Amino acid sequence: MSATATTTTHRTVRSISRRSSARSGRWMRAVVPAGVIAIWLLVSEFRLVDPLYIPSPQDLWASLVSLSGVLPAAIGASVGMTMLGLAIGVIFGVGTGLLMAYSPVVRDLLSDLMDIMRPVPVFALIPLFALWFGIGIAPQIAIIALGTSMVLGVTTVSAIRNVSSTHVKAALTLGATRGQVYRTVIVPSIVPHLLGSIRVAAAASWGLDVAAEFLGAQQGLGYTMIVRQQYLDTSGIIVICLIYSLLALALDYVIRYLEAPLTRWTDRTTAGGAVAGVLGSN
Repeated sequence: MSATATTTTHRTVRSISRRSSARSGRWMRAVVPAGVIAIWLLVSEFRLVDPLYIPSPQDLWASLVSLSGVLPAAIGASVGMTMLGLAIGVIFGVGTGLLMAYSPVVRDLLSDLMDIMRPVPVFALIPLFALWFGIGIAPQIAIIALGTSMVLGVTTVSAIRNVSSTHVKAALTLGATRGQVYRTVIVPSIVPHLLGSIRVAAAASWGLDVAAEFLGAQQGLGYTMIVRQQYLDTSGIIVICLIYSLLALALDYVIRYLEAPLTRWTDRTTAGGAVAGVLGSN
């Protein structure tokens, strides 16, 4: 057998092995969710637990139908507020981190303030925001923006500190100025890290939205959840939690979709394959 035929055979075997491993991985990932759903169906069907605590699928469907009239407006309000707060948080957090890393003056002015603010739970600031900004959409957006910007500000500074010094020295050796190094080496190098941090901040923004709507909102999914709580409507609360989960997954998918072309120049695919080979992940 020729070397070309042997190489082709090996590639075919590896391809079949990867497909088989992927199918096995999908089955394994489905085991735990399927088990949880099976236990839920058994518990609700035989009334092993009071439906007030664990409602049945029929109860969830009934709550979804009863909420269908208010859900579109509630989803629109929550999505709009969350996206606006997240956008402000990304711009402010990443911008502040870049400025702190570039300018020693800005770093000296803001580093202590960020160190003080970072450990403070954002939820603890809700009473102050209500006092400062009153009741309305402005404090709700501010809560989301503050929570996401703190995550992204710290992550941006940390990512810049971890940029390979070899790349920086190479650019300086070729005659690049400090600004050119920052623009053409530093910023592109941290893009993958920033996108990963934005995914984390985006996931956290939905939880911040729920907390923000406790500031006296009159619409939104969080407000609807508060109303359902007053009526002890457990199934309605679970339905809203599932909607939040779907919205978070959709936003995460959009970010990952945008991440692929933005990080195509990196070696993440090769590195991911190497790590998967060591850890046994897919």
